[in-house]
Amino acid sequence: MSLSRRLCFGAATTTASATFAALAPPAAAQAAAGSTLDTVTKRGTLIVGVSLGTPPYGITNTDMEPDGYDVAMAKLLARELGVKPQIVDTVAANRIPSLTSGKVDVVISSFSITPERAKAIAFSNAIYVDQQVAVAPKPVAMAGLADMKGQRIGVTRSTTNDIVLTRRAPEGTSIQRYDDDASTNQALLAGQVQAIVSSGALAAAIKDRNAALALETKFVVSEAPMAIGLRRGDADWLHWINTCLFMLWTNRDLQALQQRWMGAANAEQPRFG
Repeated sequence: MSLSRRLCFGAATTTASATFAALAPPAAAQAAAGSTLDTVTKRGTLIVGVSLGTPPYGITNTDMEPDGYDVAMAKLLARELGVKPQIVDTVAANRIPSLTSGKVDVVISSFSITPERAKAIAFSNAIYVDQQVAVAPKPVAMAGLADMKGQRIGVTRSTTNDIVLTRRAPEGTSIQRYDDDASTNQALLAGQVQAIVSSGALAAAIKDRNAALALETKFVVSEAPMAIGLRRGDADWLHWINTCLFMLWTNRDLQALQQRWMGAANAEQPRFG
């Protein structure tokens, strides 16, 4: 038994297996029962919101099962708890409502930390630090934000990409918002926009899958630390998650996950709070 498993939960021996569910039983009973930690361990299932349309964070693999970095992260947490993970496909705009309504226990869904979001939910320490980048075909001249003026730029609604672009794009930029990453990516591939702002990991996946289009990362817009989202006011649950992440980092399980799905591991684990 690993040091991580002992410190995170003691006698966790169950091998996690993901169950893909479009609808999951409510997790809201936690409000009356106490900490989500107690509710999850008694239930035997960790209900996790993940967007399965955001490679490499969340995908549906060739066996039609949830996969990707965020799904693998959910499996690690479930393993340490000694429970089974249940994945609920959750688009970006529904991440916070799914948490606050009690539909899920946590959200692990390329979820960037922002002060505005922290008014509504709590965040764990970071599980990956990505970048927000501008992606466009090679012929498009775009070396910085100023070059977006007069251009149509695609972004997924209610994401930090949307927030950053709205705040920093020069006047005259035409921001085109889409409901999910798949629609944003398709707008770029179809020539409906000149460029998109996306996570660095997703941008790499888009370029790899569409090599004939000669897509390029034009410039870095911002850094994007990703974390696990959970409901506010649950100190025991937050403490357990951060303890578990610390031990997963110490035992290098987290770095191995980053290396597998992102192609490189962060040099350090950012922590706060």
